[in-house]
Amino acid sequence: MARPWKKQWPYVGKRGAKSSRVGFRDHDGVERTRAFPSAKSAKEWVDAYTSAERRGRESLRRFLLDLDAKEANESQSGQTIGEVIQLYFAFNAPGTQDGLAGSTFRTYRHVASRHLLGLEGMTAGEPTPLARYAVEFASQPAIAFNAPTAPRALREAMKEAKVGPSARAHTWRVLSAVLSWAASSQVVPEIETNGCLLANERVSNRRKSMRASGGAASGRRSGAAVSGWALSPTSVELIRAQMLSEANGGSPTLVAQRDAIVVSLQFGLALRNQEVFGLRWSSFVDQHRAQIKEVLGWHALDSRGKTEKATGRTARVPLLLEEDLQTWRALLRRHGLSTRGVDFLMPGNIAGAEHGVIEKITGACHMSNNQACQWRSRYFKPAVKVLAEGRADLADLVTATPYSLRRGGVSARLRGENAQSVAEQCGTSLEMLSRHYSYEIDDFAESRPQSLDAQWRAARALVL
Repeated sequence: MARPWKKQWPYVGKRGAKSSRVGFRDHDGVERTRAFPSAKSAKEWVDAYTSAERRGRESLRRFLLDLDAKEANESQSGQTIGEVIQLYFAFNAPGTQDGLAGSTFRTYRHVASRHLLGLEGMTAGEPTPLARYAVEFASQPAIAFNAPTAPRALREAMKEAKVGPSARAHTWRVLSAVLSWAASSQVVPEIETNGCLLANERVSNRRKSMRASGGAASGRRSGAAVSGWALSPTSVELIRAQMLSEANGGSPTLVAQRDAIVVSLQFGLALRNQEVFGLRWSSFVDQHRAQIKEVLGWHALDSRGKTEKATGRTARVPLLLEEDLQTWRALLRRHGLSTRGVDFLMPGNIAGAEHGVIEKITGACHMSNNQACQWRSRYFKPAVKVLAEGRADLADLVTATPYSLRRGGVSARLRGENAQSVAEQCGTSLEMLSRHYSYEIDDFAESRPQSLDAQWRAARALVL
């Protein structure tokens, strides 16, 4: 490219002020003019231009646009990444337009507080030590996250702090979500792209020598590990039977009956945890179909589920579940509890009028978020623990969670239904079915297709 040339040297303005003008071509080859207050400053600029031009077009572009100085100034006066993360949660709270689902918001905020912001927390009533890497991370300039270097540095700092792979993966997911939002928002002009997407190199080592130690937990389960990850119909019936047998006296209590029907619903409809407690009697379009319209969110019911396909979907109801629900509805009525269409299948006041949350418009009582969160530890886990400790062949059940009911329900449906239909009914995708839900469970000994109802009835007959 041609060296800059003198142009109107010197230039004398109408008021007699002199300046030195230089003609040059920019990084796109367009001819331009630049004025300087003295010949000396003009010559210094020409020398700097020549040096930048010799290093290449990109170097010349940065020189002419003065990007180095611009980025340095923004790093001093712009927002920090910690401030951007706080903005993300303010603009994406569950109550805002296009906000996150309640469960996702809680999970993201918990991860960010610990690993991205370095905020104080509590564990078993004791203050949690601050994560030094998170405190340092939160103070970095937001503009640095247009490139992959800053996200990579966080990942390495977490490894050095011996943070587990699951926590690192969750933190990376939250940071990527924050940067994607910031890049598309006018609130954060410093961020124009998601640096996490640029750091797209493979981050895990899946060599055979490492899978035996720490890699298995991040992949698909196999062998005995499947029994606690995706519950079979027989395991489901054993858990229900254990819950019903724990009652004092000759017949199960209403709370025990409720726990058993929760297990049946989550398995039979392959529901997520928060979807079970948002079901009303009106959710059942007829005896054979159920619409998932609401989920139990952060403080109240929410019409938006965990994913885009979560709410608004319709699932077929197995005949055995229909029978269980008819029995449950009659039982609620005998105990003086309302079963109108607007009432919830799992009333929050089963254990007493002081429990649950009353819906102002309908007067229906649903479980509070605290009740739903405690259901696993107070009712599900004890039943599973008794089974795992009482029988050697059920020892692997000790790892089961309520979500294992969903995985087992999806796997059972796939034995007799079209995969695309199962994906739509369960509010997920074909890819997720393959990666997380489709398991060959030992109970399914027959190779021929079997409906969920047939598998389930056989399991109940066996357990009884």
